[in-house]
Amino acid sequence: MIPERSPLCFDTERILEEGGLAVELEIEASSLGETPQGVSPAGPLRLGLEFSVGGSRILLQGRARGAWTLSCSRCLAEHRVDASCELDETYPASESTLDVSEEVRQAVLLEIPSRSLCRPDCRGLCSLCGKNLNLGPCACPPQPGQTPFSVLARIRKNPGE
Repeated sequence: MIPERSPLCFDTERILEEGGLAVELEIEASSLGETPQGVSPAGPLRLGLEFSVGGSRILLQGRARGAWTLSCSRCLAEHRVDASCELDETYPASESTLDVSEEVRQAVLLEIPSRSLCRPDCRGLCSLCGKNLNLGPCACPPQPGQTPFSVLARIRKNPGE
């Protein structure tokens, strides 16, 4: 069985003969390989790639747009995040083919936020019962004088504990 050629492999000879190449592609984001834990593609990845010839080098300038499904950093609800990026790379014109998969993958993955909120005013989870506070208040009794920073105050008073 012959392995399928990646849509991100380009014939160098064609690029050189035409004095460059511009392509618009839509690929499955999952075809780029693994994504960080808790991140999954939310649709195809749209690419615009332009190859320019300059002496013995080929310049790639591109842009990518896609969407990802992430977990909220506060309440863990899944939500969609749109991301876009640009990339610039040079290749030797002596190669027979240019496989830009890894460069595209790295540029796209760098644009996925490490922390994301489902909405700007996300209230998170109750620290006692774990209820999503965006859905309404929980039944836990109020903790007088308890704030997210109470633990820090306790550590400050008793640094050895």
